[in-house]
Amino acid sequence: MLKTRWLTALTAAAALTSLATPAQAADLRLSATSSLGLSCGVAGARAGVQEGRFGVYGEGAYCRSGVEGEAGSAAFGLGATFDLFSTNGLTGYVVAGANLQDGNPVVYGGVGARYGLELFPVEGFAEVGVQRLSTDLLVIPGPRVTVGLTYRTFVGPLSSLVAAPAAAATGEGAAGSGEGAPAQCSVSPEEDRAAARSAASRAATRALSAAAGSYSAGFSSFTYQVNISNVTINGNTAVATGSITINLVSRGSGTRSSDTYPGTVTLVRDGCGWRATGYTRG
Repeated sequence: MLKTRWLTALTAAAALTSLATPAQAADLRLSATSSLGLSCGVAGARAGVQEGRFGVYGEGAYCRSGVEGEAGSAAFGLGATFDLFSTNGLTGYVVAGANLQDGNPVVYGGVGARYGLELFPVEGFAEVGVQRLSTDLLVIPGPRVTVGLTYRTFVGPLSSLVAAPAAAATGEGAAGSGEGAPAQCSVSPEEDRAAARSAASRAATRALSAAAGSYSAGFSSFTYQVNISNVTINGNTAVATGSITINLVSRGSGTRSSDTYPGTVTLVRDGCGWRATGYTRG
């Protein structure tokens, strides 16, 4: 049944679980990449971390030689990204880096775009730019194209991760582990809960809209309502409980149905606001 498949897909994907402001949430990012034959990198991988608008990564790739009968080579390097804007799940950014390709140094730069939803840990990205490869005899400029899929997972504010070992050694609490938003935010506990409630509702709405679009061929009518009944904040994490009510009409049978499903959205503090990181049905 399409409705069951839709709900199962939403739950399974979510269960995998803006400006630079204080206590930004940091993500660990693991990516599989390719150039689709438009640059040397046939297949590769990245591992990196992003906090706020800044990200750094290390990468490795297998590069084809382009010469008949000549084996390919490996390329390894480092890169950095800076987000320019983010809206409705789409983020535009600039990227720059350097690597070694078959022993020859390469520097590159360009622009990229990635798309993902807060409750889904997988996002796609594409980058285009130029590179400069230096050999013993000459410098070779050329295009650089990269596409890939990224799995991201929340690892906590980097400042807290760095401070935690020192705090443990001295017996003090980790930075940011107390209740309430950072002092720079100047928000009351009620405003903090309201922000978490809004973030949970917004993330659920985006996820429902995206999942419904994937199965729109099966429904002639689809509406939903998100209800957040309670928000509990514990330092830099929060839990929002509530339910979603789904009303739909099957395109094939014309049957109308309405069902309500309880669920829980988990959130992490992101600057002075909140970001959803996962969803559990039931």
